[in-house]
Amino acid sequence: MKKEKEMKRINLEGLFVSLISVTLINLFDFNFVKALNEFILLVFAWYFIVYFLYKNIYYFKLHKIYKYTFYVIFIAGIFITYPSMKNWDVSLSPFLISSLLLTLLITYEVGITAGILQSVLLSFHFGDFYSLFYFIPQIIIMNYLIRNIVRRIEIAKAAIFTSLIALLLSISQFPLKPVYLNIYSIGYSILNPFVSTVIILGILPYIEYFSRIYSNIGLSELANMNHPLLKRLSLQAPGTYYHSIMVATLAEAAAERIGVNSTFARVASYFHDIGKMIRPYFFVENLKNGEENPHNQISPFLSHIVLEDHVKSGVELARKYRLPLRIEFIIPQHHGTRVQKYFYYKAKELEENVLEDSFRYPGPKPQFKEAGIIMLADSVEAALKSINTSNYQRIKDKVEEIVSGIYNEKQLDESGLTLKELELIIDEFIKVVVNITKTRIEYPKEEIKKVVQANGNNE
Repeated sequence: MKKEKEMKRINLEGLFVSLISVTLINLFDFNFVKALNEFILLVFAWYFIVYFLYKNIYYFKLHKIYKYTFYVIFIAGIFITYPSMKNWDVSLSPFLISSLLLTLLITYEVGITAGILQSVLLSFHFGDFYSLFYFIPQIIIMNYLIRNIVRRIEIAKAAIFTSLIALLLSISQFPLKPVYLNIYSIGYSILNPFVSTVIILGILPYIEYFSRIYSNIGLSELANMNHPLLKRLSLQAPGTYYHSIMVATLAEAAAERIGVNSTFARVASYFHDIGKMIRPYFFVENLKNGEENPHNQISPFLSHIVLEDHVKSGVELARKYRLPLRIEFIIPQHHGTRVQKYFYYKAKELEENVLEDSFRYPGPKPQFKEAGIIMLADSVEAALKSINTSNYQRIKDKVEEIVSGIYNEKQLDESGLTLKELELIIDEFIKVVVNITKTRIEYPKEEIKKVVQANGNNE
């Protein structure tokens, strides 16, 4: 029932977006029959494409902001491309901008789809089907080239290749439409991808900030350890900070192995436990040597509330600092609906009839693959710290036991991770942990005269 209501809403939104798009391109030369034909064309194409997108692209299921961002950028693309096609040369039109933005922010399938839909609609409106052969190859090629970029220079490299393709397309159309082959057209064709790139890189940070949908470029900037939240975490909860770095190392390697967004997995891992900085002394990794665990002085029921609160605090901090939405989702999802077993068993000693659900995290379970990977990496890092060994077999057994335990708890049911991918993740976790825990040879001792010493104040 919920799915049917969602699809009805999407259908109505599709009608609305189609109406706005057709209105924009008929604003100054309105023709009712032409506008109606364009509306019917776009609606049919829209429903076919949107059904495919909503069924296969998981971003649209995470939060409504993804589809609204898609709608706004799609309409904006028509709004900026239409006047240039109407008043100037086709090669001058900024047809790449909206599709490239959608590729950077969501996926290249979404970007290519939006670009082709716009191209078909505008070419149909102007009756210039030669422009389709000019637009579509560039849209497909450049969107594909930038699909996984993490550095700004990579989009510039893609623009160089696309400008060469545009030049070839302009020349190849000369027998069909000689007007394409003139010095101005050739110049515009070469420059268009570069100009589009400059505009995209200029407006991308604003879109990221307001929508909280981040490209890999924006995520890489967040990974800077000088981010205010990460600096606070390192000072207020240093144990959690180093735990997060280790989780990031495991998650990034596993994500890369199964072909999902390793940049996001690494960055999200840095921020997944930021809520612990509010009450850092309640988390064992932040206690100093010899310092008593405060949980020994309070009831297990209160301990559960304190631990659960770090999730709520983390979400609040993510919203306050406008971290990407998916990082906000990671904060509760990396715990899923798991039970705090240590405090549960401690509570059972006090009250025999206590329920597991009283010590369960609120969830939800991981909703996408990177969230599932971070849940696994978080548990593996914490458990391996406790066994403190570099023995390969013991590490292998422990990793397999942790991943199997989480799988058996059905925490990964909604993440999209397959059994084959879990096997690859286990392999990668073992490889990383073994490399990290390798022992080094002991250096030969030599007599060194001490010229500097600690001042004795370690506070």
